[in-house]
Order: sequence, then C-alpha cells, then structure tokens
Amino acid sequence: MIGKKSPQFASGAALLANPILPLARIIQMLYITGPFERIAPILEELTEPVEIATSTYQNPKEQLLPYLDDLRIFEQLKHSGQEETLVLEETLEPLDQFESLELEVSQRILIRELEKINSLLCGPCDCTLCCLGPSTDMNQVFFEIPLQDNETDLFNIPRIDTKESRQSDPHAEPPLMVEGAPFFQRQAALYHWDKNWSLILPKAGACPNLEQSTGGCAIYQDRPDTCRRPQIFPYALERRPEHDADGRSAYIAQRKLLAVWDCPYVQELREEIDAYAQLCGLTPIFKLNKD
Repeated sequence: MIGKKSPQFASGAALLANPILPLARIIQMLYITGPFERIAPILEELTEPVEIATSTYQNPKEQLLPYLDDLRIFEQLKHSGQEETLVLEETLEPLDQFESLELEVSQRILIRELEKINSLLCGPCDCTLCCLGPSTDMNQVFFEIPLQDNETDLFNIPRIDTKESRQSDPHAEPPLMVEGAPFFQRQAALYHWDKNWSLILPKAGACPNLEQSTGGCAIYQDRPDTCRRPQIFPYALERRPEHDADGRSAYIAQRKLLAVWDCPYVQELREEIDAYAQLCGLTPIFKLNKD
C-alpha cells in the first residue's frame, strides 16, 4: 500500500483537479448561443487562460483539441441528420436533443480522460487487483471482465460459446452449467453470454496475460477497454440494447461516476475523485468490487 498522498500520484491527481468537461461545456454553450456553425472555430478563439470554479486551464485550445471529434457531436443541434443514439431517462422517457447530446459528449470525453488518469494512477500502486479472481476468503465466487467481440483473441484460453451460454448471463439463477458443474468452478475461460463476451476468473484464478514473475501485463499496449479504465470510470450513460429503436442505439441516463473502493489509489484520492465528479456534474459512487 502506498503512503497517504504519495507523490507518485501527483500527475494523476493534477488531472483530477482540472477535468476537461467543465471547459467543454463552455464550448457547448458558446456554440448554441453564438453565431458559430462549427465547433472548431470556437477553439481558435481560446487564446487566454480560462478559470472555472477551482480549475484553471492555461492552454484551453491545446487541452480541448484531443477532444474535438467528441465535441463535434454537438453540431447536430444546428445541422440536421440521422441521430445515431437514443437517450432515455430511467423511466424510459426520451431526453430532449440538447440533454442527449450533452450526455453523449460527456461520456465520450470522460472515457478518454479517465483512461489517461487511471493509467497514471495505476502504475504506482504496483498491485494486481484487477487481474485476479476472488481470494478463497471472499464471498464472491468469480470475477467478470466484460469484453468487446474484437478483444477475445487477446486471450489464449478455452471459450464457451453455446446455445445455453448465449441465453444466460453471469448472474443468472440457476447458473450456467458446463460439463456438469457451475461455470465459475472451472478454470478461467471466455464466455459468450446473451449480451456480451466476458473473461471469468474463478476463485484464486488469474488473468492468463498476467506475468506472474513481474506482476505486469503481457498485452498492456493492446489491453481491453475495461482494463484501460480499471477503477474510476464514467457512468453518464448506460448502454441498453433491449431499448434500441428506429436503428438507433439506446442508452439510459445515469449521470454518475463509479470508483472501486478496493483500489489503493481510490481510497487515497477519495476527496479528489469526489471533487472531480462534482465539477463534471456527476454523482460519485464508491463501491466494493470484491468482498
């Protein structure tokens, strides 16, 4: 465990203190209230430092440029076209276009920024929390790592892709049976569930790409999306394919930021993570992943 307010966390903590989303929202407001037809020209006018609440952006144009493609989604407000997403409240009432686009842009920006922040914070921890299944004294009987279809080839382990697995999910009752036993009593394997693939790590199991001698990742540069956002991740939107309609992908508005309390840097930087969420207009949720 790294000591309290360890200097190794300084670079990641500095980014938490100055989230890009408040600055991006100023761009959004300038776009809808000004004469601008596109987002890019607004960035060209950001030649001076910008202060928002407790954050200071010394080079706002340069800080926003990596997120320009995400911000361009907001141009749908002035340029009609086929909307690709459907954003709903939890009551399944559709949000208006402004709120929908704001949440979509927020989720995209947060994903990119938090990938960088998590990478800066994760290295100094020198732990393998995300790479191991539950220990024998934990209540959980398996640990799931959700995967995209194109990420399964990163793992050279058995695959379970059957009619039964595609009609089930990891938390179904009764559990999926494989060769006469519950799936979580087998060795680590890939499973094709009803909605996605995932890597299942059983008790005392380990990711096959964990290098036991060094504690490093054998595929770090190509690691799955889930591993790029290990312990602080955005939950502004939740994908809900069962509500897809008119060719549009459906999402439920959540407006939350999730942080896994098991993680050493989450525990050490709770105040900073809480402040980051508040600046981004999100509700911070701290929860145990393993117990």
